[in-house]
Order: sequence, then C-alpha cells, then structure tokens
Amino acid sequence: MRRKINIWLYCIILVTAFFPFNAKAQSIENSINLYGTNFPQEKIHVHFDKEVYLPGETIWFKAYVFEENLPGERSTNFYAALYDENGKLIQEHLSPVFSSTTDGHFKIPDSLQSKQLICRAYTSWMMNFDTSLFFSKAIKLINKNAKDENPVKTVSLQFFPEGGDIIEGTKNTVAFKANYNNGVPYEIDAVIKRQESGEIIMPLKSVHDGMGRFDIEVQPNERYYAEWLDNNGTIQQTYLPKAKPEGVSLKLVLQKDKLVYNIVNRLPGDSLHVLMHMYQKVFYRTNLDISSALPYTGTVPVGSLPTGVMQLTVFNANWQPLAERVAFINNNNYGLGTAVINKESSIKKRGKNVIEIEVADTIPANMSLSVTDADLNSEVANSTIVTSFLLGGDIKGYVHNPAYYFSNNTDVKLKEHLDLVMLTHGWRKYNWDDMLVLKTPKINYPADNFLSAHGQITKEIMEKMPKEENVTLIVKTKDSTNNFYSILPDNNGLLKQEGLIFYDTAKVLFSFNKNKIWNTQMAFSTSNYTYKQPQTVNNYRDYFIRDTAGYMKFNPTSSLFNYYNTSKDNQPFNKEKTLEAVVVKSGARHNWKNDPLYKMDEKYTSGSFRGGATSEAFDVMHDESADDIRGVLSYIKYRSSILSRGNSAGIMYFVNERVADISEIDMLWLSDVALIKIIYPYFGSRNESGNLGIAVSVYTKKGDDAIDRRPKDTDLQQVKISGYSPVKEFYSPDYSQTNTGLGTDARTTLLWMPYILTDAANRKIPVTFYNNDLTKRIRIVLEGINEEGKMIHFEKIIE
Repeated sequence: MRRKINIWLYCIILVTAFFPFNAKAQSIENSINLYGTNFPQEKIHVHFDKEVYLPGETIWFKAYVFEENLPGERSTNFYAALYDENGKLIQEHLSPVFSSTTDGHFKIPDSLQSKQLICRAYTSWMMNFDTSLFFSKAIKLINKNAKDENPVKTVSLQFFPEGGDIIEGTKNTVAFKANYNNGVPYEIDAVIKRQESGEIIMPLKSVHDGMGRFDIEVQPNERYYAEWLDNNGTIQQTYLPKAKPEGVSLKLVLQKDKLVYNIVNRLPGDSLHVLMHMYQKVFYRTNLDISSALPYTGTVPVGSLPTGVMQLTVFNANWQPLAERVAFINNNNYGLGTAVINKESSIKKRGKNVIEIEVADTIPANMSLSVTDADLNSEVANSTIVTSFLLGGDIKGYVHNPAYYFSNNTDVKLKEHLDLVMLTHGWRKYNWDDMLVLKTPKINYPADNFLSAHGQITKEIMEKMPKEENVTLIVKTKDSTNNFYSILPDNNGLLKQEGLIFYDTAKVLFSFNKNKIWNTQMAFSTSNYTYKQPQTVNNYRDYFIRDTAGYMKFNPTSSLFNYYNTSKDNQPFNKEKTLEAVVVKSGARHNWKNDPLYKMDEKYTSGSFRGGATSEAFDVMHDESADDIRGVLSYIKYRSSILSRGNSAGIMYFVNERVADISEIDMLWLSDVALIKIIYPYFGSRNESGNLGIAVSVYTKKGDDAIDRRPKDTDLQQVKISGYSPVKEFYSPDYSQTNTGLGTDARTTLLWMPYILTDAANRKIPVTFYNNDLTKRIRIVLEGINEEGKMIHFEKIIE
C-alpha cells in the first residue's frame, strides 16, 4: 500500500504546482483517475522453467499478476492455454491466484510434429479490455520430426513523425522502422529524396534493430521519399507522411531528472493544454498561450516518478488532442537487489550443488527458481518479468528482444535505443472524446472470486419456505476435505456460493437445513462458473517465433542433446520420460507435508516400504476413478506405469506388508483398500534373469478410514463440479545417500521451485540440487516480486 500512497503524492505535487482550474481539464483528469481507480489495467508475466523443450516434456511455469505497477489484488482466477502451430487448443489450465501469483504445468504431447507452441494467459478482468494485451509467448521445441518451412520474407519501411504529424514550415523529428514481414528487424541503408527533383536530401541509416530517427523541415506542397534496397536487392521507395499546413509540432527529450518538451504552434488560436499521465494517473497538466511566432519549451520534474511508460498529450482550447508522444521514464527504482551465491558447485555426474538466495530488502518477496542444462537451454531470455510489467500492456506491437533495453541502466546508447522503441510503437490509450464526458468501458466480465456453485429452488417451494430456512452446502474434495457452507436463497430462489477452492473435481452435496423432504425441489449446476478457453486462436501467427531460420539456439554437440538424439534403447530422444508424482491437493498445497498422499504413506507404511523415489503410490481411498474399476489387480494394471512396461516376472505381493499370494490380492474388495505401493527395483526378489524384481504392497483401510461416511442419497442431493487444474509436483532426486541408482538421469530441468518466500526475518534461502548424468553447464534463472512491486530477474551460469 506504501507505493499507492506515493503515486498519489506525486500526482498532487505535480498537478497542483502547474495547473490552474478549468472545468474540462478537471473532467479529463477525473476520467483518467477514475480509470485508474475503477478500471485498472492488469498485466501478466509467466516464468517458464526454460526457453526450449522436447516433445513429451513437462512445461513448468509460475505466473505473476500486476495491476498497473503493483502486485494485483483484484483477480483470483488465472487462465492459460497451450495452442499448436495451427492455432488449435492442446491444453487449458485454470488455477487460483494467491498473493498475486500462481503456478502450474502443461504436458507437451509426445506425438507433436511442430517446432513451436503458443501459450496465452489472462484473467477474466483482462477480457473486458484490449485482448491483444493478453500475455502470449511462443514456446520453442527441439523436434526432429517437425517439418522445415522456408516462408517468403519481405521487408517494409515505416515512418513515425514525433507527436503524430509532420507540420509544414517547422523542423520535424521523424522516426523510422524497417523489418521483415515476421517482425525481425532489417538494418536499412537508404537516402531521403525530394519528389519533385529527385535530389538527395540526407542519408538514412538504422542505428539499432532497423530503427532510427532524423530531423527534416518540410516546405509547403513538397513531398519526400526514402529510396532503399530490400533483402532481395530490389530498389524500393517509401514516401514520408504528407505534411499538414496546420497543427502542433511536439518534441520531447528526457534528461537526468526532468522531461523537456518543445511545442511549435501552427494553429490560428494560441491556447493549448498539456497533460502527462502514466499508470492511469495524471502527473502533470498546464495551460499555455503559445503564438505561432515562437516555440515553447516546458519542463516536468520526473526524478521521483515510478519507472514506466508515460504519455504526454497536447490539446487545443476545446481539449481536442493535437499531438501525443510516449516516452519511457527509467528512474531505476523498479529492481529488488538479489544475489545468488554459490556455496557448493559440481558439474560432475549427479554432483551436489548448493546456492544461497539473498534478498537485500526486508519487504516480503515471492520468487521462482529454475535450474536447467545451459547447453540445451542456451538462450538468454529476451522477455523477462521486467519487460512484461514495464513495457507489456503499455505499447502495442512486436518489440524485438525487449530484455536488451534493461540490461544496463547506465548505458546512454541503450536509453536512446529504448526511446526509438517509444517513437515507433506509441499508441493512443484513451478515446479523449469519451474521457471528456466521463464515458467508462462496459464491464462484461466482473472480477471473479475463485470458483462458484450456483443452485435454484423451485418456485413452489419458495412460496412455502420460512424465512429462516437455509441450505447447507458440503464441498467434498478429492483429498477427502469437507467444507461446509450455509446459504440463504435470494427472492427468486437463487443460491450462490463463491470463494470455492479445490482441484480436479469435487462433489457438491446440498440439503435444506430443516425440511430435507424438499431436497428434490432444488438443483445445482455442474458448472464452476469460470470461462472456457477458445478452441482456436485466429491470429495465432502473430505470436509465432519471429526468426524461423535461426531461433533454435542450442549446442547440438551437448551431451544431453546427443543422448536424446541418438536415443536410448532405440527410442527417439523425444520419447524419454521423467519420473512424475501426480497429486491432488487442497489450498495448503505448497507445503509438501500437507500432501494427502504423503499423509497416507506416513499412516500406513513402515520400514523399507515407506517413501522411496523409485516407487509408485496410489491413494485408492480418495480416487474417484476407483469406483469404475472392478478388482485390485485391474486397478493396478490400469494405474501403474511400472507394470505397464511389461514387467510381469519377479513380482512379490504384500497385504499390509505381509507376504501374500496373488489370489489373496484378487479376493480383496477395492472399496476396502486405502493405499497401493509398487516398488521397483525391489531388493527382496529377482526375476528369472536374476535382475531385481517388483514389490506390490496393498494396504487395507484401518481405524477411522474404515468407517463409511458416504452420504446417503436420501439425505443429500449432489453434483460433481470441475475445479482447478490438477497439481503436479516437480520431481528432484536426492543423491545425498547414493548416486548409483539404476538408469540414466537425463533431466533437462534439474530443479524447479515455484515458491521461494523471503521476509525481514528470512532473507537468505539455501537451495540444494543435484546434477544429472550429462550436463556440463548449468543455467540458473530467478524471477520474482515483492509486496511493493519491485521486481527480480537474475541469470547465472555454473560451469
């Protein structure tokens, strides 16, 4: 909340210092501030565990939600989807947002034959506004089954007059941008010529990523064009925008702690207004009397402003916009000082690594950490949490390698290059005619409150019901958690319960509190009242990786790539699987010891049967799919990936850790089983070839678990409602005891930690992880935010 107060102080100081009262001006200011208060803009950044993936792998991610320049507190549901190269939906994801963050995963299909995927993410609140500002990212795949494409490349050149127009009789600054049709910059070397004579006026050469700027004074009735060579060596001509005889010329320069703007008025009247805003707050406005004889130079102190994109607009006497300019104010006050210190490093096979994450600030911070193979994942991220929140949502269009502009905050050239981005990507955020009359956007998608359950009571029962009669709602989740709610219907018999949080699916049971005989006269919807992802994305090509020829930046001689490319056991590299542990958890899911499967293991197993990285465990008691399977053996065959590989010999069976015959297993009722564990390799048995065998241990319900608490149909009505996407925990082996386990450890992601939390009492976090069998260079990427909106992006290589 501290930052919100400071921003309003900035507004009050600047506005009151420079601006006399005016009714229309007050209307404009009120409208902008109204937008900032009631219609704040949300932005999303997604931290993926790496930049490049293999088909069949899991994409791990952590999402951060901002509202303007602060952590978002409005939205509670996060929507994400994965699309293929044809814009067709592959997977969708829904998760709750806590403390402005959430996490999840996608599983890339094994059979995918493409080189990239598209991830789109948003909140329901963002759906009310410009959908082009949704988070989107092309995800790169190393896929030898993909077809190579060689699309036709063309080049275009665009001009962007500073302020919006070229005005006759004044010196105008004009920016330009040359790029291929896929958005990749094209470095251009051209000349500007006068149309009437063909005379060369000046050379034109890009200074960074196909962009540049020049000054030109246009005389009445004169036209100019650029002559240049395209990528095929063909001479092209591109005309500058036609100059206007009347208007306002606007120039802007950012100095150390102030913004200097220059206005030349070529209009009949001399009354102008200037307004500057950012993050939907007005920071500066003033009235000016500027004759056409002399230019006007004004300054705005910006040294104490937050970092971000600001917009300065010049209006006429009736508050109609004449010229606009966006600029980036970088006071270097957005970063959070963070260090990642190597305490123990090893790139040996299964070597131990210990790092310490230290945060300088005492304000609580929330971070995510990925550790990957640096040769297979060699690209430095060109889009980071900093670029997503400081540029994304404030300028439109493709920005090539935005992370470059924040790589060195003291580099003057870099700041000049970022200003070229502002000149060539500026856009009008508001419809000023609407702002004058306080017209606000229509909200079709109100801010959500997690999941909802909606029901309806018949009109007949509503007429009989006493006023004090309420409805009891029981939400029974897959981890056997029961949440009770008491709901009063509205006058139309509508029942509504918001704020529900559960994963996978839940049974919603409902009953009148007193008159249970009326239960059949009430029904609940099976919907959770969230939104479905579109099955296709029409403009999917806009999100593609821009450079189709050179985007796959990885070391083809790396050990990991060779391992997958040459295959193991004659399998293609994209068929390799990593160990997985899939669990469904309640709201406290980020504490591993709250995992119901962990609790079941603690309760039922002992000795060598407890825990184990190479085992499979199935919580039968809370598995609703067990209702559709007959017999314990059928369930094991259906669920076990170990036994599905054809391992049938050398199996030892146990019931409650007592050796049992397979016939005894077959006689058990699945409804009496609590837990099943499959341990491989099991040192107590061997198959016919002398290799270690498999142990199948079945545990029957005991104690309170054996009591049937299932509600009877005569007592409660029920529906099944889908919840948030199931949770999957990242698996990271612990080689502290032994590093000689069977098989090849070929994980491309060595560690993924979506939640690293610090505060005043806990600013240093030790992290331990182990190398795989092949990696020689390790990449570490840390991202995060603190409660004041300061951001963290840190990258490091261990070799």
